[in-house]
Amino acid sequence: MTSAIQILRDQVAKELQGSVTIVVLGASGDLAKKKTYPALFGLYRNGFLPENTHIVGYARTKMEHDDYLKRITQYIKVNDAEKLEEFKKITSYVSGHYDDDASYQNLDKYIQESESKRGIDVKNRNRVFYMALPPSVFIPVAKGLKRNVYSKEAINRLVVEKPFGMDSESSAHLAHELG
Repeated sequence: MTSAIQILRDQVAKELQGSVTIVVLGASGDLAKKKTYPALFGLYRNGFLPENTHIVGYARTKMEHDDYLKRITQYIKVNDAEKLEEFKKITSYVSGHYDDDASYQNLDKYIQESESKRGIDVKNRNRVFYMALPPSVFIPVAKGLKRNVYSKEAINRLVVEKPFGMDSESSAHLAHELG
């Protein structure tokens, strides 16, 4: 009998065709290092991410790859150091601005190069954008991503971290703008 967990793993793999690029926007912030990356590691460790997954951190802060790795792993509780080392190998960092098309185009170029190196067909270049950002920038960031970074032929998903607005009016506005 197949377990519910295995069914879920299989559904994710089927929908994403075995590959995904996860972009963590706000990667240098507290939310990302304390919650987002530990959660992503948990998904990785337990086999819930497709085989051909790459995680790209994106933020304004300029930092070297080793500094990025130190930042994103400092809150991860590890029983298996080997799994953590594997996780580090599927992560990278790109710095850029949130209000600049050229920065997003640079991010897109980086992602496309990564997808090409990983042998991912254009129709399977799935992307998940996780916004570990303040709600005040959700709309301009989402629009910048859609204009410049969305995959043209595959699945795109935008994940918005709570709080989603400050009240029902601002929440409705965000929902309308994000479509």
